[in-house]
Amino acid sequence: MSQTAQPPREADVVVVGSGHNGLVAAAYLAKAGLNVLVVEAAATAGGMTSTNSFAPEAPEYTINEASIQASLFRTTTINADLELSTRYGLRQTVIDPAHFQLAADGSSLGLWRDPRKTASELEHFSRKDARALLELYEVIDAAVEIGLPMMQTNVVTPDISAILKAAKGVAKNRKQLSAIGRWMASSQTEAVEESFEHDMIRAPLLTSLPFMPFDADLSGWSLIYLGVLSKYGVAMFHGGTGSLPKALIGVLKDNGGDIITSSPVEELIIEHNRCVGVRVRGGAEIRARRGVLTACSPKTTLTRLLPRGVLEHKKQVAADHIPTRKRGIADAKVNVALSGRVDMSKHEKWRGDGIDLRLACNCYHTYEQAKEAAKACVRGQVPDAIPGLAQVTNAFDPSMSPPGKDLWWFWTGLTPSFPEEGWDVARKKITDSIIKDADQYYKGVEDMQVAVRPLVLPDIEERFWAIDGSVYHVDPTISRFGPNKPVSGFAGYRTPVEGLFLTGSGTHPVAGISGMPGQNAARTMLKDFKLEDQGGRLGALKSRLRRESRRAALTEDPYASGQNDPFPAEL
Repeated sequence: MSQTAQPPREADVVVVGSGHNGLVAAAYLAKAGLNVLVVEAAATAGGMTSTNSFAPEAPEYTINEASIQASLFRTTTINADLELSTRYGLRQTVIDPAHFQLAADGSSLGLWRDPRKTASELEHFSRKDARALLELYEVIDAAVEIGLPMMQTNVVTPDISAILKAAKGVAKNRKQLSAIGRWMASSQTEAVEESFEHDMIRAPLLTSLPFMPFDADLSGWSLIYLGVLSKYGVAMFHGGTGSLPKALIGVLKDNGGDIITSSPVEELIIEHNRCVGVRVRGGAEIRARRGVLTACSPKTTLTRLLPRGVLEHKKQVAADHIPTRKRGIADAKVNVALSGRVDMSKHEKWRGDGIDLRLACNCYHTYEQAKEAAKACVRGQVPDAIPGLAQVTNAFDPSMSPPGKDLWWFWTGLTPSFPEEGWDVARKKITDSIIKDADQYYKGVEDMQVAVRPLVLPDIEERFWAIDGSVYHVDPTISRFGPNKPVSGFAGYRTPVEGLFLTGSGTHPVAGISGMPGQNAARTMLKDFKLEDQGGRLGALKSRLRRESRRAALTEDPYASGQNDPFPAEL
């Protein structure tokens, strides 16, 4: 990475933001022969996949600043396409079980990759729930087979291969379609309570997946994570999550691209309704010969970086109202450096199988505590108990902390979006509550603290340049998926402004460590550039009119076939 006072003056493509989706797109574009420059606001690359020194508080420790486990990344071809493992040193290992639910009495339930192993453990608590789990997996696995191909393509103009693969999944799983529909239409709490009776399986299915309000219709879809866990496994990257952006930067640079850090973009440069570059802090301009791709929040792009007046009024209003803080719940993250090793012997003795419980991402609050926490957040209150996921990072990679000293990581999606006491009071209450509760399960977290770094909503916004501190970039409600993500008229990675493209967690399909938004965006851009090269300005105009026609058809009829396309020949 370079930190230059005078950044390059032009490139074929400028990518704004070096989160893993921006870097995935940049790597694909560079491999296709384009000169690509990534511009990052922060001092280090990687965004929410950053791994950096715990400096200045405890510089001998290395922390994953936000993300930690990768699941959907394993569903993609990114690793193979970009040769990340074979040429650029990326190593990942599946964690199995990926999660445990820990109970106060020392018992636990492992959520294994093989559903039958999870069901076998669940029988200790409820034979009925064990049977119900395997039945639910049949439905969820079918949904993954049907839905995943459409996640790995442009949602507005999907590849025919993705459509055929999804259709094949429908045909294969036709007996499960009604069950899929019923499950997807239900609320998360309804789906959980319909299937299960015991807290050991109910609790983690809320605590681990706080995307929508738990009682909201159509929030049951969140349980699809179980299908990804089963089919693909959940992995961690050796050297921390930052190993992924490091490998991607290697691809970028080997193909003639570059990245500059400490260079916040302040404005997109628009000429004749085309985005032709960016202006960074200090006034320097970087011109983009082919296009600009923003990997930050779409709302940041469309309401802060894009000059007002470029979008027509209705589209600007739609962009202004992209939801980033409307769920009532928000994310928080805590890293704690410890002077010794936490004690989990109570739970390890109960299991008796020798598994290091520090390795998985674990839950230890009850189902009722998770429900009550969500309700408290909506009222603007810090919950009495704050459920989340905890993990000891050096249990996987000992190099991230001094010998014999643990590094504890915690994430929760159950803190208030608008705390009534203000953030200074709320931050301390949240941090103290999290550490106090954790000490019952990770003995020593409270007493062996060397350094603590909490990140609540405003801290996440400041550190990661994430509008409203949203790790999802767009509230992950069902109405903001597919052709509505981030908002109707801006889906499919293209925008009404020629030369301006979107990617990142706020674009199709989902947040988390997947890389799919970046991969899909790069493929979309390369198709558009090819059309422009083949047809000149007329070809570009035809391409634009075709996209607008299809977008309009999708808005009016999501099953429209595009047969009224004024330029029917596929380019």
